[in-house]
Order: sequence, then structure tokens, then C-alpha cells
Amino acid sequence: MLHDLEGQATRRNSIFRKLLDYTLPYFNEEGRWIGKDKAPDLRERLWYALCYFATGEPMAAIMANRIIAATEFRACHFAPMAALQLLTAYGDRMEPAAHSILDGYARGRIDHFMDDDLDFRGANDNFATMGAYTLLVGGEWFSRTDCTQKGTARLEQFRALFTRRGFASEFNSPTYTPFQLLCMAEIAERAKDVAVRQLALQLEERLWADVWSHYHPATFQTAGPYSRAYEVDSTAHTHQSRFVLYALIGDRLAINPMNTLFATPRGKAGELLHHNLPFMQVSTGWLLHTTYHCPESLVEHGLGKTYPYRVHGTYEYGSSTDHPQPPSPNESDDIVDIPAGYGVASTYMTEDYALGVLSREFRTGVFTDSFHLLYRRTNDVAEQQDVAVVYANYVVNDKKPGQTNDYVELNWRNWYSSVLDEGRKIGLHHDRTAMLLYKPKLCYHSQVSSLKLSLLFPARYGTVEEIWLGDRRLEQLEGESREPCPVFVKDRQVYMAFFPLIFTNHGYVSAVKSEIVNDYLTVSFYNYEGPPRDFAKRGLLLTGNGFIAEVRSEAELGDFETFRRLFAQARTQEKWAYGNKITHMRHTQYERPGLQMECVWNPISEGIKYASINGRIPQEPTLSISGFPTESLPFMKE
Repeated sequence: MLHDLEGQATRRNSIFRKLLDYTLPYFNEEGRWIGKDKAPDLRERLWYALCYFATGEPMAAIMANRIIAATEFRACHFAPMAALQLLTAYGDRMEPAAHSILDGYARGRIDHFMDDDLDFRGANDNFATMGAYTLLVGGEWFSRTDCTQKGTARLEQFRALFTRRGFASEFNSPTYTPFQLLCMAEIAERAKDVAVRQLALQLEERLWADVWSHYHPATFQTAGPYSRAYEVDSTAHTHQSRFVLYALIGDRLAINPMNTLFATPRGKAGELLHHNLPFMQVSTGWLLHTTYHCPESLVEHGLGKTYPYRVHGTYEYGSSTDHPQPPSPNESDDIVDIPAGYGVASTYMTEDYALGVLSREFRTGVFTDSFHLLYRRTNDVAEQQDVAVVYANYVVNDKKPGQTNDYVELNWRNWYSSVLDEGRKIGLHHDRTAMLLYKPKLCYHSQVSSLKLSLLFPARYGTVEEIWLGDRRLEQLEGESREPCPVFVKDRQVYMAFFPLIFTNHGYVSAVKSEIVNDYLTVSFYNYEGPPRDFAKRGLLLTGNGFIAEVRSEAELGDFETFRRLFAQARTQEKWAYGNKITHMRHTQYERPGLQMECVWNPISEGIKYASINGRIPQEPTLSISGFPTESLPFMKE
């Protein structure tokens, strides 16, 4: 049984009506943007047209036609799909000129999606799913059997991926997993081939299993870890996962687009971190412009979780590089491949918090939240300020959260959507305990003035209540320690302990610093702070950092003093494994009563000799979800 098809239609129409009322004044009579916000790009203009047609209002259809006619078209991964959505759903309402423009654009771009670079290759799966839609629906529209055959083959690639792994490569991304869902739902709705529609439904079900297994009912949020995340995702603010969840469950999602993005024409004050309200509003409309086919059993499971709750699943990713514009192999040797591989995503939930960890990051890892802690600040979450998070990024040369930063080495200029991770990391997870090991990226070997690993505590709605550096409480939450020391944090009913793993000291004034920066509290563990200097490449890669995180709640343990005493016996130890003078393996151990975690890895090659918990290698189930029969999901028995 599919979940609430009638309710989906009602909510969809309500969003379209709000979008029309709030955004129609942003366009002039010729369909050109006159709003004060950033002008929409090609894809967004087509999304506006799509949503305006969907209202059924004659004046909205007139504006949709004008928007299409006034649009400048170019190459884009998103726009051909939107053009085909418009043609197949509303072609009979279009003026001839608009129809001709979209038909010509989609016809001219469809061959681009035949390129093998848009296959499911362990990269951005949202491109591959949009490509599958474009080939299948476009192939039928233009009578191109070669396109429909390639589109079908691409869905078979997705099936093969879900047969090998528990999650897609671009898994549990609050921004991009919803795009994949939309594509599969639209193929199931639009494709003429019955077998193709059935396969799309099965793939959509596997994506919903990802979404609902990571849903944390007590906070109404998607818990981590995240393959790809922007600031809105990492901080659990308004993002695309909320849109597709709202499509299914409406007001049972207490924090939803209707009471945030659409609370007023300008949204609810303080709840937008994407920096572009019209974009978020129109992307809500685009993501709701379909019927989702989520089995009732997955919705009931996601909403009715019992604790403790665990989800583990494997994923895989292709090779990549941090070089901004990789040269051909014959042009330069100054380039290092980031290896392909596979990893395990794991999340542990209680009613108060959800702790997520990745064993390996997604490709370059600049947008990957390998460590993510989501928690509630009150028992009855009703709005954004009741939810809090902690995540971590390696930071080079003192870039700061909550502002624009330049990442010249990564080819990201004037970047404001998140603090990019400038390190590489691996993780080990056991329920309420996480081990994260970091090194800097190789491309940062020149003119380095600061190397640090920062824990990020968003503070737009207030800071945490207490921070202790060792046995010293910081009265104003800011302070430092010359030597590495445990950091204890209390925020309402959730307690955290962080044990720094500063394996390499290149020189610093303080090993640990707690600072308030741009609506963030940051706790940083330093490898270097001083005059700009160049590092030998091998020496930079052997720079080690990281932390052990322990999380508990008042309900589990009692008061905060008891929590701090509990970890008085915790011990960390690091050394170069076996004293090998030619190659290096970093050996990290963590022990406390009841738990021993250990990892031996080579930071240069990123090869792991072993990572063990209580002396044993953790099992790696393809997909394991507490209380849910994963064998009932498509492709799990193949």
C-alpha cells in the first residue's frame, strides 16, 4: 500500500498556490525577473513555469508561457528534465512559441545525456538519475529508441548498485537524495514501458528506505552522516529532505516548508540559511511536482521508531581528485588521485540524539559530514530553535564558518554555502562512541599559517550551556589550553565528550581553543599556528589530527558531573605502528570501561590495515535497520 496519495495532492496544490501568490510579483509582464533577490537561473525559471502551470490558473499559465519565452537557454544538467516535465504535463496549455522553444532545447540537449560520464559511476547520483529521466521520457517524446535503451540501461546500473550496496553512492544527502527520489517517481509516473515503471518504483523504494531509516522522529530531521551536505543540511535548517517528507506526512512534520519558507512571503524570520529564499520556495514546488510511491510500511517504521535504533549500510564511490582542472596524464605529474572504494554509513539513535559516522568519505569529501550529531534541546520539539547539531571540518588558514571564504586550491571562490572540509578523514563507530582520524589535503602544502580540526556548534539560537577543558569550566564558553585535553560539553539534556587526537605538533600557541565566531561556537584542535610556511608534501600528509566523541543524555546517565566522572578513566594512545622507517602507519587506540577501539592506517595511501572494536573487526552488513525486515526491500535477495 502506498502512503497517502490523496494527501500528497492536497499538499502539492497548497504549495503551488502559495508559490504563485508570493512570487508572481517578482516577474514583469514580459516574464523577466524584477525581484530584489538574486535572479533565478535557467533551471529555476523552468521550475517557476512548471509550478505556475500546475495551479491551473489562467493568469499563471500566461506568465509561465512568458517566462519560457524570456529565458536564455544554455547547457545544464537540470533544465532538460524540467523542459520535458513541462512538455509532457502541460504541452497542451503552452503557446506555440513556448512549446517550440522547450521542444528545441530538449531535442538539442538529449544526446549529452548519452555520455557515459552520466552513468552511475560512484559520483553525483542526482546527475545520473536526472539523465535517466531525460533519456527515457525524452526518448519517448522524440521517438528515439537509442535514448530509451540507454535510459533503461542506466536504471539497470542503479539496480546493480542497490544489489551490491545498502545505499546509493550519493546517499543520505539532505539536498541530493530528494532529487533522486523525484526522478524515480517521475519515471514511474511518465514512462510508457511497464517494466521501466516497475523498476523505477523499486528504485524509489530503496531511496525511501535510506530517507526513513535516517529520519529522527523526535527532532523531525534527517540524521547524519551525510555523503554531501551544505550549511543548511549540516545545521538541520530548512533543506530539501523536509520537502519530500512534507509531501508524505504533512503537518506531522512539525518543522516544514509551510511554517518556515511559506509562513509569510519572506518566510519565517531567522530560519533560512540558504541565502536565497525564492530558490528554496521554487525548489519546494519542483520537488512536490510528482506523486511519490512510498510504501506505507516504511512511513510507519520511520515515524514509530523504538530506541536504541541502529542503521548500517554499505556504499561505494569512484575515484576523484582535488585538482581544480585536472590535466591530461601527459601534461603534469603534480596531481594525486583520491582512490575509489567503499565504506559503511552507521547511525545510532536515542530519543534525545542521533550520532552518525562514515568509515570513508564521499569522493573528495569537501561536502561530506563523516561525523554528525543531531539532538533535541527540549522534550517537545516545535520549531527550529529546539534542534541542535555538532559537526566537524578540517580548516586551513583560519577560514571561518558563517561567512564567505575563498578556497583557491579547491577551485571554490567566494563560497558561502558551507565551510568546506580541507582534510581527509576515516571513521570508526560503536553506538554512542565515534573515532574520527584526519589529515590535511595535499593541495594545501604551500603558505600555511594554520592547520586545525574544528568542531562546529551552530549558535543562531543560543550557545551550548557548558564547556569544560579538562577539569576547568569556561565561564564565557571561550578559552584555550596549551596542551591537548578532553573537552566536555553540556547542552540541556545532552552531554558530549571529545578527546583530541593531535598526533602531529608542527608548532602552536594552544592545542585547544574554544571561540564564538559568526553565530558559531567552534572548538578547535591545532596542528599548526604561526607564520606562513611551506610543508613538504609527504610531511603534510603525515600530519595527524582527530578526536574520539562520546555522547550520552540525562535520561541515560543522570547529571553532567556523573558523565564527566565516567570518562575520567578513558585513555587514548597513538604511535607510528611497528617503528617502520620507510612507510608510516598511524596506530590509534582508545579505551574506556567496556570499550576498546583501535585503528592502524597509512595516511598517505589511506589504506587501513585494520579497524577493530573490542578486538574484533566490525561486521559490514549490506543493509541493517533496527526493527525493519531489510530482506523485504527490492534487490536485497538477488
